[in-house]
Amino acid sequence: MKYDLDQFVERSGTNSAKWEAMAMMDPEADKTTLPFWVADMDFPCAEPILKALRTRVDKQIFGYTIHQTGEFFRSVCGWMQHRFDWYVDSKDIFLSHGVVPGFGYLFNIMTKPGDGILIQRPVYYPFTNMIESHQRKLINSALVYEDGKYSIDFDDFEKKVSDPIVKVFLLCHPHNPVGYEWTTEELRTMADLCHKYDVKIISDEIHFDLMRGGAKHIPLAKLCPEYKNMIVTCTAPSKTFNLAGIQLSNIIIHNKEIQEDWKKYVHGELGLSLMSPFAIEATQAAYYESEDWLEQVQEYLDGNLKMMKEFFAEKLPKIKFRIPDGTYLTWIDYKEYGLDREKFFKELVTEGKVLFEDGQMFGEEGSGFIRINVACQRALLRTALERLANIINRVRENQKAPDFEYDTPYEKNKNFYKTLEQNDKTYLIFLRYYGCTICQYELLQLKESYDEFKKKGITPIVVMQSERKLVNEALKDKGLPFEIICDPNQKLYELYSVKAAINMEDLLTPLVLDKIGKATQMGIVHGKYEGNEYQLPASFLIGNNGNVIFSKYSKSLDTSEMLVLD
Repeated sequence: MKYDLDQFVERSGTNSAKWEAMAMMDPEADKTTLPFWVADMDFPCAEPILKALRTRVDKQIFGYTIHQTGEFFRSVCGWMQHRFDWYVDSKDIFLSHGVVPGFGYLFNIMTKPGDGILIQRPVYYPFTNMIESHQRKLINSALVYEDGKYSIDFDDFEKKVSDPIVKVFLLCHPHNPVGYEWTTEELRTMADLCHKYDVKIISDEIHFDLMRGGAKHIPLAKLCPEYKNMIVTCTAPSKTFNLAGIQLSNIIIHNKEIQEDWKKYVHGELGLSLMSPFAIEATQAAYYESEDWLEQVQEYLDGNLKMMKEFFAEKLPKIKFRIPDGTYLTWIDYKEYGLDREKFFKELVTEGKVLFEDGQMFGEEGSGFIRINVACQRALLRTALERLANIINRVRENQKAPDFEYDTPYEKNKNFYKTLEQNDKTYLIFLRYYGCTICQYELLQLKESYDEFKKKGITPIVVMQSERKLVNEALKDKGLPFEIICDPNQKLYELYSVKAAINMEDLLTPLVLDKIGKATQMGIVHGKYEGNEYQLPASFLIGNNGNVIFSKYSKSLDTSEMLVLD
């Protein structure tokens, strides 16, 4: 079956964590924010899965459901054999309502409070949360980042794993968020060291099906069968087939003692031996009948990543980005832009209207990185990247202002830097277009404040999305003392990354509404529509050497605020 993965599926009204609970990640996110955080896909599930669930609904009763059927285990074991050439005995498969809850069960079974658990940061942040919430000691052997690539410091790894306090190594394979599929040499070395120091391994392989560009995943327990009794492998259909909400993970345990402890603790003490009937049906349909869907999704994800790499090369060349070996999560190094981290992520949400994950969530080693989920429609991803570029490429304080040639209603081909040299300081102010009632009001406010600006050694210059001829006619009797730059094609807006609001609701702040009321009282009427009706303003105070002293991207121009700036 051919799937249309470009088709957007509306997720509001579905209790979607990703789309409807963004405030959990950032309280300033709202319904206009685009989410690229939590790791689920915006693609509809495979038709065989949907059909299986509909059929199960038609059975009408959803009582306590056991999974001890040959059909269920054949689907799981068959998938492991088919995809990875990995024989898994059905007796070694234990079910959890998720991989992360499975960590907690295994920590309680395999360690005691105060024991050390080794991880490799930057790494999926629930690793840290689960270790600390279970009163275990977090031991970190940080990955080494150099020239845009990650590696393992095996000297440090051995030092940490040899500490008698360390009882478990929690491996992320493929690694989330850095996207690496560890090589056989790296995996063997880690396994050998863990065996040498009697440290068991919990291998999180939940992304094992999602390999990029034809790369192949090798399960650790398959690679090192001699160590299988010290390895517990955590897998699930959830990431592969977009089934996170069904809450079923397959925990593969070869060690008979750990198996018995799992039964006593998880099945007995916690009473967690039953799964949802929908989880069972969805898993069987996924593993038996949905591989064609997965292959189409893989191809689509590869296309998204190719587009992302090309976008960065064109629009954000200082970003370091490597297409991941596995997962649909990307790890973006933006450090060369020298941005203030907290301010940057606030701007992304409040003004860019896009929610990414701050790399620092994955450990201090992730500071200066963004994690972006690309499992979505390409047009949606492109929009998010454009918003990211807009925020990063903003003209900021202590930078050189971009130079340009410009036209006024009366002159053509003037040079901005030559104009700057004639003034002590220049306020470059971006508005909408002359016909806009708010803009006409703001021009009058600037006229009234012009002498105060000049007393402070500041010369205002206004940029508008209007044709020269129109402004020339409109200004005949206005006597504006400052220069107006006509930019009908919005080239300067692009140069200075001055963007439009997402929608009218986002544009209409209390200050804007107040200006509309005052303009109406003054008898100002709307003229010709030009440019972008949703255009937001921005202002830049620039010295005569071209250095930006102050910059502000806002929703409304505040002349009084501009005048009190020191």
